[in-house]
Amino acid sequence: MAIACPDCGEDQSIPVLVENTVAECRRCGRLLDQFNESGLSVALAWSWASLLLLLPANLLPLMQVSIGHDRRAGYISSGVHALVAEHWPLLALMFAAFTIVFPFLYVGLITTVLTTLHLGYRPKWVGRLFRYAHQIRLWAMPDVLVLAGMVVFMRTQVQMQSHIEAGGWCLISASVLLILMPHSFAGHRVWRLIAPDLPEPRNESSLSCDVCNLILPLSMEQKRCPRCRRRLYLRKPNALNRTAALVAASYVLYFPAYYYPMSTTVQPNGVQQYTIMQGIRQLVNAGYWELAVIIFTASVLIPMLKLIGLSWLYMSVRYPSNRALVLRTHLARIIHRIGRWSNTDPFIAALMVPMISFHGIANVHLGKAALPFALVVTLTMLASRSFDTRLMWDAAEARS
Repeated sequence: MAIACPDCGEDQSIPVLVENTVAECRRCGRLLDQFNESGLSVALAWSWASLLLLLPANLLPLMQVSIGHDRRAGYISSGVHALVAEHWPLLALMFAAFTIVFPFLYVGLITTVLTTLHLGYRPKWVGRLFRYAHQIRLWAMPDVLVLAGMVVFMRTQVQMQSHIEAGGWCLISASVLLILMPHSFAGHRVWRLIAPDLPEPRNESSLSCDVCNLILPLSMEQKRCPRCRRRLYLRKPNALNRTAALVAASYVLYFPAYYYPMSTTVQPNGVQQYTIMQGIRQLVNAGYWELAVIIFTASVLIPMLKLIGLSWLYMSVRYPSNRALVLRTHLARIIHRIGRWSNTDPFIAALMVPMISFHGIANVHLGKAALPFALVVTLTMLASRSFDTRLMWDAAEARS
């Protein structure tokens, strides 16, 4: 079986795997395939369970906050409505997409693909649907919403009474299943069920699809992949220019994201504004230092790592070197996977605004930092997707 590593571009043959074996790229160490005894049955069951759990998670309240006899229930949709009411339509659109639209799309596409394959059908559109699911996966963020909800729950415990409602437990359960589901099956095995791998082209250079890793003749460039219908390119077009533009825009937005307050609390004793660092300090003072460490990592360390790391990756193509190629490839992989968790702070604000709305007692409003911070997270995620790690290997080979 011939496969091309999506990280370094190395073409290699993989034998049929047996129990407790995995296949890794011989050049950069990327996991290419793994043996899974359960097949697709476990993943199919978990995908259906996730889909069924997402419905009540969106229809039922996540948690309830009360001061005396005055109570407020928080829904996912109430965060969207609150952001619109606060005149942040772009943030409302992003919050709705990441917490409602993309999770349903991802789970629905995966469930459709796995059910179709389980029933023994191989329609032409199934590869396209699995590609869409592959591309949407990082943008579906119910797990990030769960983390944000945990922080809101802990914060409200300081001065109010709060408890998790049925919708919250459904969201937690769905998020756990969505985290476990990709590990229950090897993605390349699904691609082989959709359409088999092809032998390496002879007497002609080759290229590989950057989604399903199918190796094809170079003459197929700019045509559609026969398996996933992705348009084929030897390398991602304009990858460096797009990455540079997105990273530069992120640097511009980085300062206001940390200088201005993320939220504003209005109480009878005055108005208190919280920047990201002040919110972390509040958690430490309340004794929730574990959550403070998590938020500091997600909202401070990860954005900084992404910007510095993406800048290094960009410069390593402009000024190529054979040193630390594998390390840089691993770094690109890490940046691609962890960037989404930085949305925790904007999600916290979106959940708190509708729930902490007690007239004359306590009200929370969104701060000026919410939009630039959310844009930094989104732009750096787009930058990591735009960057083509194979360019580093190409540049290093050309230099040597």
